[in-house]
Amino acid sequence: MYDLCLLNVIVPRDESEQLNAFWEMHKIGAYTSLLCNGTATKSLLDLMGLENTEKTLSYVMTSNANAKRLMQAMVSQLGLDMPGSGVAFSVPIGSVAGSSSLNFMTHNQDIILEEVKKDMSYLYELIIAIVNRGHVDDVMDAAREAGAMGGTVLHAKGTNKGQENQFFGMSIADEKEMLLILSTAEQRKTIMRSIMDKAGIHSPAHTVMFSLPVSSVAGLKSIMIAAGEIEE
Repeated sequence: MYDLCLLNVIVPRDESEQLNAFWEMHKIGAYTSLLCNGTATKSLLDLMGLENTEKTLSYVMTSNANAKRLMQAMVSQLGLDMPGSGVAFSVPIGSVAGSSSLNFMTHNQDIILEEVKKDMSYLYELIIAIVNRGHVDDVMDAAREAGAMGGTVLHAKGTNKGQENQFFGMSIADEKEMLLILSTAEQRKTIMRSIMDKAGIHSPAHTVMFSLPVSSVAGLKSIMIAAGEIEE
């Protein structure tokens, strides 16, 4: 297992051009951007004077050391530590399908790959919940009851076209929403249990869920305080 991660950055959609310029300034030759939405309630948006929660998710494959350097630069150059400016986090990568894939995903980056220990512990986790379209608010409400602060929604669709396969009575090819929730490793179990109890597989939301380890975070102070990385 190499010292590689997927660096994910979520910013307000009107700041996506600044993020693209940031990647180019730091010689990131291959990055992917997706349109998504935040999960703030209408009452919170009204309180903050905001009109919507449109976001952009951009991700890059790089080394863990370079990801930390880039996140530090995002704080100083993009103001990522300011409220509402976005969040960045890195997810470890287990393997890459050959040198051609690696060269494509890390194009133009000057990184040195090293082996990493498999017994590493992580302070954060990324909860990924796949939900029937139109029920993401139910899932997010359950997550908030367990201490989650917010999430990011991606629109998705299953890929078993023309097949009758079902998973717990849920058509895999139906339109879905993918909800990403960043939490501390300690909170992860409580949040996932709350979702499954209130909006799980046997509810109209038909939520299926898993989590991934997160090696580092930037731009979300409350999560970092809860993990003990910074002082309040």
